[in-house]
Amino acid sequence: MSQATDGDALAQDTDTELTLLDSATLERQQARLLYERARSSAIAVFMIVSVYCAMLTFTVPLSGVAMWFCASVVMIAVTLIQPACFRATGITLENARDYLWWHTLISSVTGVTWGLGSVFLTNVDDVLSVFTTSMMVLGITLGGVSPQSAYRRSYVGLATFVMLPYGFYILLTAPWPVSATGAGVLLGYAFFMSSSARVELATRDAIAVRQNKSLLEQLRVQRDEFQKVSDDKTRFLAATSHDLAQPLHAQGFFLAALKDKLTEPAQFELLAKIEDSWRGLGNLLDGLVDVSRLDAGAIVADQRTLDLGLFAGRIAGEFTAVADEKGVDLIIDCGSVFAQTDPILFARIIRNLLSNAIKFTDPGGRVEVSVNAQPEMIEVRISDTGCGIPLDKQDLVFDEYVQLGNRERNREKGLGLGLSIVRRLASLLKIDLSLVSSLGEGTDFRLGVPVANLVQCGEVGREEQRRDRVLVASDLCILIVDDEDAIRSGMTTLLSSWGCQVLSAGSGEDAIGLLTHDQATPDVLLIDRRLGGTETGMDVVERVRDELNEDIPVVLMTGDIAAAPEDFAIPGLKLLHKPVEPSMVQSLLAEIAERKTYANRDAF
Repeated sequence: MSQATDGDALAQDTDTELTLLDSATLERQQARLLYERARSSAIAVFMIVSVYCAMLTFTVPLSGVAMWFCASVVMIAVTLIQPACFRATGITLENARDYLWWHTLISSVTGVTWGLGSVFLTNVDDVLSVFTTSMMVLGITLGGVSPQSAYRRSYVGLATFVMLPYGFYILLTAPWPVSATGAGVLLGYAFFMSSSARVELATRDAIAVRQNKSLLEQLRVQRDEFQKVSDDKTRFLAATSHDLAQPLHAQGFFLAALKDKLTEPAQFELLAKIEDSWRGLGNLLDGLVDVSRLDAGAIVADQRTLDLGLFAGRIAGEFTAVADEKGVDLIIDCGSVFAQTDPILFARIIRNLLSNAIKFTDPGGRVEVSVNAQPEMIEVRISDTGCGIPLDKQDLVFDEYVQLGNRERNREKGLGLGLSIVRRLASLLKIDLSLVSSLGEGTDFRLGVPVANLVQCGEVGREEQRRDRVLVASDLCILIVDDEDAIRSGMTTLLSSWGCQVLSAGSGEDAIGLLTHDQATPDVLLIDRRLGGTETGMDVVERVRDELNEDIPVVLMTGDIAAAPEDFAIPGLKLLHKPVEPSMVQSLLAEIAERKTYANRDAF
């Protein structure tokens, strides 16, 4: 039975399966199209049948027209009964094939009814009768090409039983040249079959496009949901890390200041244990913060030319005491080679890999660090004779929170973020990272670092030599601005023990008052980024510099994981993320003190 609606009436499939357009899904979509078109198609067919009945009254007795009309109405009713039987369950993957089978059967029976009826109603000796019934056969069959294309087998059943019996009947029984009409009907049948095949392909493409749109929409919704979860996690982590960093930050300065007050070995031993616990908490927080900042793109590489061998050897030397304490032989073979990288981020990579290597190497084992020049890169290798990593786990170890040997989640073994951070940092620095390992035979990490511009190497060498000297932070006047009393107290105590003159304020207003009262000009501004109320550290920097009319160096400290140096585009600013190691502050202050010393010498 023909169904007079166009192929653009594809219904929205709100629960489309997340699969490719396989046969089951295609059949379901085809059945849904036929199901949804049933009523409109029945109305259209009824109108067509009524028009042709009116035309047939001019060539056929009224009784014959009435019989054909009644038979057609019965078939129209059957086509409406079929979808009604499926209304309770709808069209599903399970019943779609049954629906299509019944639809094909009904279409074929409808074709038989119309085909035999056309033969019965035609007087082959009457040209007008042959012309009328031929137009009826061709019109009914042509009208079914587009709507029946949703499932071509139904159309083939309809067209075959309508056109072939009638075409052969006219061709074989009508006198010449009227019999040529039968040949025309048969040629029309061949043309309709070809056209229906093309329409079916177009309909399948339309179904596929609609399904793809539905899939894309579902993926977009899921992506938005995942993004919302990720954003919520980032905001939660940002707030939590800031709140956790504040007390840890203050504790670090109190512990460093306390060290200068102790005299007994037992006291130093107890303080060392407290420092280890404090540093462990700081490392856990740093790991969480680093992963989030890297994922958020808040860390930007500051590529420099440096002697990678000298630099890596110095970093590896930090682990000598740890290796000796565990009984692991640490071998450092780092020749002088220049590379282009970010020293701070690259140092984090080396520290994470070395920490893992020593942690997973048994006493009596060996850890080697080497730096060698290759034709197109500098190769840094960190290898150990530890337990090794199974082949099927070597990609997994770079995922977050994965620890192959820590099922009990012992916090002393970290959170499983070290290698995840290494992979992210290597990607950021455009370093080729590779891993070679066998279970029970140790692990070998290899880093391919870009070669440096050799024109700059001479100046870099002199800068490295300057940094190797022991620097002193004393004799500096430092202005501290932080709204938390504990942090100000701890920093003041420690900086004073280093020989610095310290001015401490809780806000920008207090800072300006101190500078006016003491008539002092600080050498460094040590400022918290987030202060009380709506005031920020940058506001204080601007006010102090305007007040003194001088670009005083700034050390800005923040617990915001998304903060990045490029967010503060002012000269002479260093950004530190809390909790800050006192040694890092001392190193920065020492560099500022050195620059001040050189500036004073140049003035003379």
